[in-house]
Parts: sequence; C-alpha cells; structure tokens
Amino acid sequence: MVPLLLTLPMACNRTGNDNADHPAYFKPVFQRTDLLVPGPAAFHILDSIYAKFPNPGPMDLVWKYRYKLDYYWMNQVDRYRGRIYIDSILKVLSGKTNRPGYAAEYGRALIFLGDINRDEGKLDNALSLYYEGRTFIERTRDTCALGEYSAKLAMVYYQQRKYDMAIPYFKNAFTELGACREKTFYRFSYQQGELDNVALCFDRLNNKDSALYYYDSALKYINLHKLPFLKVDNWAAFSAAAEGVVLGNKGDLLIRHGDTLTGEQLLRKSIALNLLPGAEPKNAQINMGHLISLKLMQKKFPEAKEWLLKMRGTIDTVPDKGSELSWMELQSRYYEATGNLTDALALWRSHRRMKDSLTIVRDPFHAVDVKTQVNYLSGEMELDLLKKQNEIKNTYLSIMLLFTLLVVIIVVLIWQNWKRSSKQTAKLESLNRLISRQNEHLEKSLRALEQSQQDNTRMLKVVAHDLRNPVGNMISMADFLRSYGNITDPQNTEALYLIHQSGHMALELISNLLYMNVRGDIRKEQVEVDVALRYCIDLVKTKAKEKEQLIVVNLFQATIWASREKIWRVFSNLITNAVKFSPVGGVVEVAMALEDAVVRITVRDNGIGIPDHLKGSIFNLSQDVKRRGTMGEESFGFGLAISKQIVDAHGGRIWFESEEGKGTEFIVELEKYDETNHR
Repeated sequence: MVPLLLTLPMACNRTGNDNADHPAYFKPVFQRTDLLVPGPAAFHILDSIYAKFPNPGPMDLVWKYRYKLDYYWMNQVDRYRGRIYIDSILKVLSGKTNRPGYAAEYGRALIFLGDINRDEGKLDNALSLYYEGRTFIERTRDTCALGEYSAKLAMVYYQQRKYDMAIPYFKNAFTELGACREKTFYRFSYQQGELDNVALCFDRLNNKDSALYYYDSALKYINLHKLPFLKVDNWAAFSAAAEGVVLGNKGDLLIRHGDTLTGEQLLRKSIALNLLPGAEPKNAQINMGHLISLKLMQKKFPEAKEWLLKMRGTIDTVPDKGSELSWMELQSRYYEATGNLTDALALWRSHRRMKDSLTIVRDPFHAVDVKTQVNYLSGEMELDLLKKQNEIKNTYLSIMLLFTLLVVIIVVLIWQNWKRSSKQTAKLESLNRLISRQNEHLEKSLRALEQSQQDNTRMLKVVAHDLRNPVGNMISMADFLRSYGNITDPQNTEALYLIHQSGHMALELISNLLYMNVRGDIRKEQVEVDVALRYCIDLVKTKAKEKEQLIVVNLFQATIWASREKIWRVFSNLITNAVKFSPVGGVVEVAMALEDAVVRITVRDNGIGIPDHLKGSIFNLSQDVKRRGTMGEESFGFGLAISKQIVDAHGGRIWFESEEGKGTEFIVELEKYDETNHR
C-alpha cells in the first residue's frame, strides 16, 4: 500500500553563498500542513507562508517541492506534474550534495526520476537512476532512506513477474524502514505496504499459506500501529484504506481457494472501508469486480446486477481505465449469463478495443535482467572509483615530485644565501648601528616636537583666554556707545558697528582656539540633550529672526554621558551653521531620535549645501573650507573640525548628507546614558 503523504526529512545546512535553511521555522509549518488533506487548499496555505518568508534556504524549498510531488505522485498519479517538482529538487540541490541531508534528498529525487523511466519502459535508464540515487543516499548512512531503493527494485522484479526475486527486496525495505524513528507515519505507511507486497508475491507464486501469513501480518501491523494516526482525518482515512486493501487481497485469495463465505465477507468489508471519504475508491472498484465475478460464478444475478450498478457509479465519480475495462468485461459476462447475447457481444467488442488500446508493451521489462544490470552498474561504479583513485595517486605523486624539487631548490638557495650572509653580516651590523643612532636622534626630535606642540598649545590658550576680557569689554563699550552715546554721525555709527562685529568675530575665533585640543581628559556628566539643544536654539533665534527663518523642533527627553560644555559647543556649531548658510525665509529642522542605545541628533537646512570638492575636507582644520553665510556672515572654518574632534572624543559619530543648492543634513550619534555603564 503506497502512502498518501511522505513526511519530509529535516536538515539544516549552509552551502557557499546559498541562503541558510530554517528548520526551526518550517518544521512546525509542515507538521500543521500534514494534518490537512493534501491538495490545492493545502498548497495555497503553504505558498502564502513561503511568499511571506524572505530568502528560504535550499532544503526549505525542497520540503515544499517534495510535499507537492507526493500529492501529484501518490494521490493524482500525475507523472507530468510530478516531473516538474522532481526537476525542481534536482536543480535546487545541484552542486550541494556534499551535505548529507542534501545528498539524501538528491538521491530520492533520482529514484523518483527512475520511476518515470520505468513507467515509460526505459528500464536501463531507470536502473541507472536507481543505482545513482542509492549512491547519494548511502553517503548519509541512513537505512531509512535506503528503504526506498529496495522497494523500487522489488517493484521492478514484481512487474517482471519475478516474484521470488522481488520478495527479498520487499523484506529488506521493511527492515530498512524500521530505522525511520522520527517519521512515524512514513514508516507505518510503507512498512504495512511492504508486508502486503510480500503476501502478493507469495499469492502470485500460488503459495497460499505464506501469502495468508503475510496478509495477516500486515493486518496485525496496521491494527497495532494505527491508533496514533486516527486523530488526523487524512491519516485516519489512509489507515482505513490500507486495511481495506489488505482485506481485499486476502478475500480474493480465499475465494480463489474455495472459501467463498469468508472471502466475500472480507471483500465487502474492504469495499466499505475504501468508499470512506479520503480512502481508496479505485481499490474499492477492484474488489467490487472480484465480488461481481463471485456472484456471476454463483449465478446470483440480481446481486451481480446490484454490484455492477454500484461499480458503475464509483467509476463515474472516480474514473479509472483499468476499472472501466474490468466493468465492461463483467457487464458483458452478466449479459451473456442472463441471455442478452446482443448487448453482451457489443460490450465485449468495446472491451476488446479498449483493452488493445491500453495494452502496455512489457518486452522491455522482461528483456532486462535486473540483477545483471545492477551488477554491471556496480562494476562500472567500482571502475570509476578505481580510475579516480589512480588519478588521485598520480596527482599525489606529481605533487610529491614537485615538492621534492622545491625542497632541493630551497636547500640550494639557503646554502647560497648562507654564503652571501657571512659577507653581508658585517655590513648589516654597521648599518644597524647607524640606524639605531638615527632612531635615537629621531626619538629625541619627536619628544622635543611634542613638548614644543604642548607649549604652543598652552601658550595659545593662555593668549586666547587673556584676550577674551579686553575683546568682551570692547564689544560692551561699543554696544553702550551705540545705545546711549547719542552718536548721530553716520561714519561714527558705522565705525561702532564694525567694532561690534569685529569683536564678535574675534570672540568666536578665540573660542575656537580654546577648543582646538579636546583629546585630553574629558570630565563627563549626565547631559540632557533636549535641554542643551533648546539652549543653543535660543541663542540663534535673534539671527534666525533677522533672516526671517523658521526653526522646526522635534525633541524629547534623553540623557547622555558627556562633557556639557564641549557637547554644547557641537550643537551650537551645527545650529549656527544651519542658520548662517540658509537663505532668507529658509527652514532649519532640529530633531532627535532614539535607536537602540544611541541618541541621534539631526540638524537639517535648505541652504546652499556643500560643494562636492569640499565634502572630503569639511572636517579638516583648513582655511580652504571657509565660506561666507547667505548674508555675508564671516566663517573661520574651524567649527566643524572641532565638532568632529569632540564627538570622536566621546566615542560618537558625526557625518553629513548634502546636495549643493538644496541643503545639508548633519547627523550626530552619541551613546545614551545607562546607569550600569556610566558611573
């Protein structure tokens, strides 16, 4: 008895550039799908799940193809559609059979392809494919999978009517399938079928006692193991169908050996089981034929007529050419037995024409000696293996010769170099002493340079710090005179304005100088980002108002671990630049976002943007990046370089996206404050 659904093997492999397999995701999917009745509805559910899953792995796809292959192969007996999914499996796994799980599925697909060749009468090709499939399966040492190979060879012998040679292979298949521990329904469905097949072989050999023994063994096996599968509708239907098939075969045997009473009871029970929803109506048609033949033999024509009508109804519902042919023969015999010779002759002629059109040429099956062919293939495989071993040996020998030659060359070169080295050693030692002295001079020069740099930095900061007070006083005096000095002369007013502007520019330059070195020890504390940003925005509101600009704010409470003064400097530089380089009536956006444990600050404007030739040096301390604002505002070109140093010193990131003439967006990412990490 052939199973309605094969449970797929599990594997999890990663091969080269292929996507990884996902058994943890798809195993539950197929466990649920196995509970459904195979067919378009189950396919729709399966396809929708795969459509929503990105990048399934090779074995993930094989499971889907195998599920559909089982349906078209076993349920629909549609070899054309089955071939599509066989080819799909072979294509997906091509070149990946170095993985055991992949090799087993590849081998199974080859065995299915062998079945197609067998059905087409190409037995040589079929046997080659069977044998090749077995070689792939043997790589896994999975006797469960080898059961399929044994079963296929057994069926070839069975179709050749070499029943005595088929029996050992059916028995081997039963034993090998016992290793399918996880695939319980798969094991159940095939093992009961192999017992029934052994019984059929003994039946064909006219060995009644052995046939009855194996029919009873099959029934006992089904009743002993079917209980776990009765909770699932399609598995329960299969169990009923399997029992019905065995009962029908046993009943037919008993009738042929004279026990018509028991045989008829078994046939009726078999028919009832296989007419259940989801069972095997075609097998029911076969056993109806046996029952009708019995009734005609017993001359119980009314009962024969009743069963002929029932058989006709099932054939109309589930067409089958073999059953149609059987019905025509039985109906013709019924007409003849009841005296309706005209209809009997007409139906007999129709039966004869149909039988001739359906006759299968059996010569290819009978002409081929399977055992000889398998032995030949085995010998071919061994010859190929020996050839490959010889090729490997020759390759190894070539490698060893090459290696020996290389060793000789290396020894000669070492000897020559040793001779030269004795002459060069003195020169190298002298050169080494010279280099050592030069290194000492360089180290002293570097230390002096570092000390000079530190002195210059300290001096620069002292000068800058001392300049802040007088410059601040100058600005304050200029503001006072402009506000309260009653100065009406335009030239004096302009002079005071220039003093005021120059003072502010000087203060900005001094501030930049003070922040030139931020890589020393930074005193960090909790800093509320939104508060710091709002403070910086308040400082530029006056300038933004002068330029009729709109500042759009999207902030929320978030805390970072940073130097408050230095991080404020970064925010102030970015927002001031956005206002400076935006046109009159422009829009400046200041926003925050939180991604995982990182606070992201974005300052976006629709200003003049950054030219491509400046993008690579915008964070450098260079006068080349200095540009005036949209209203002529002065810029020293230090702000972004200092901002970059500050952000880097805090372990953060700063970058920009800009398009000339359309605006610029600066992004700063800093780690969010966490009590466990910042103490």
